[in-house]
Amino acid sequence: MAAEGQEDMLDFNAQKMDDQMGELLDSFENHPLMQPPDTHPTLFFIFDFIRNTRKELRAIDIQKLREGDAEAKKQIVDVIGRNGFTSALINDTSGRLAIMTGGDPGNPVDFGPDIKEKIRALGPEKRSS
Repeated sequence: MAAEGQEDMLDFNAQKMDDQMGELLDSFENHPLMQPPDTHPTLFFIFDFIRNTRKELRAIDIQKLREGDAEAKKQIVDVIGRNGFTSALINDTSGRLAIMTGGDPGNPVDFGPDIKEKIRALGPEKRSS
């Protein structure tokens, strides 16, 4: 079982994920509703969550992951899960994200196609190569 768990991380490309997360953060920074002094709270909340997730990714010892280290695998699984949660929040149409971040659930923020495409690129089926 441990060997199987190790194998599923052998194709993990941390550099690609880091680059994609950087591009996603750039898209947030360029979004019209992220411009000071009126930064939209929902956009900032998600931006900050992604930024913290990227810091977690950068703190992982990838060599240990390749060697099958359980803690490194746990950290990668957490980062992947956080990216999945981010995707769910960005694609939320229920208004729950707006409620969580002090926005108007009747008028949820429009993340735009650029942010939506970049979070889609971080999906689990896209994390290797």
